[in-house]
Amino acid sequence: MSFIDILRAEYRLVYNDVFRRKSVLLTTIMYPYIFTAFTLFIGYSAGSPSVFTQKMGIEPALYMITASYMLMSILTSLDDLLWKPLFDTYTGTIIYILASPVNRFKLYAAIPFPRLTLLVLLGFTSLLPVYIYYFGLGGLLLSLLIMGVVALGCLIMIPFAIFVASSVHRVGESWRILNVVRPLIMIFLGVYYPRIYMPLGAYIISSLIPSSHIVEAAQRLLIGIQSGVYVLFAIAFTLAIIYIPISQFTLSSWERKKVKEGVRTS
Repeated sequence: MSFIDILRAEYRLVYNDVFRRKSVLLTTIMYPYIFTAFTLFIGYSAGSPSVFTQKMGIEPALYMITASYMLMSILTSLDDLLWKPLFDTYTGTIIYILASPVNRFKLYAAIPFPRLTLLVLLGFTSLLPVYIYYFGLGGLLLSLLIMGVVALGCLIMIPFAIFVASSVHRVGESWRILNVVRPLIMIFLGVYYPRIYMPLGAYIISSLIPSSHIVEAAQRLLIGIQSGVYVLFAIAFTLAIIYIPISQFTLSSWERKKVKEGVRTS
């Protein structure tokens, strides 16, 4: 089975569910606005927005709507891969997946794509109107640029996500570990708390996540700083390439462990 065939199957599975549960689609569209409104409410009650603008070089509303969109988009690559093996294990379908002739790396690489394309379209309902409000017609081009950069960050996240997921699922009661790993990655991505303000130890850990460099590049483009952007892209691509063989190894190792265990489903 080719990668295109696997992608087609994943798209049918995900989009049938999305359009069947329209409340999920509505919540997805509203999420960036809800999170931005909540964050701004807390921030405005604690201090002046002018202080934020002086420190970050951008209006709080613009920064937060962009951060919410980036976080929701990039984490999708991670979330689907973190939780899908657990879901398959508890529903019993993992037996058939491991027994199938489908290349497992291709399968897990294809899993995030349907939601990623959905979240790229989400940019037209969140980034586009806000950017046009602040920048006029120039906001149209800027929103398309940021959406393209974020889409790149989503794709670059896939090998790292497979590595994290397969490593975590080798451990017993992996769902407990997932509840710790996911929030940590949210922090180290540098979406709400920029990497340049992180302590050295946190900055080093953040630098090991390919998409954290894409996030920083998007933040620089948003505030009009182009210096170092291409270096960040190069680092992100290099890390993604490095994680491909590592993720293949950890995925194969996890699969062998599941087969050895007899694939317990309860």
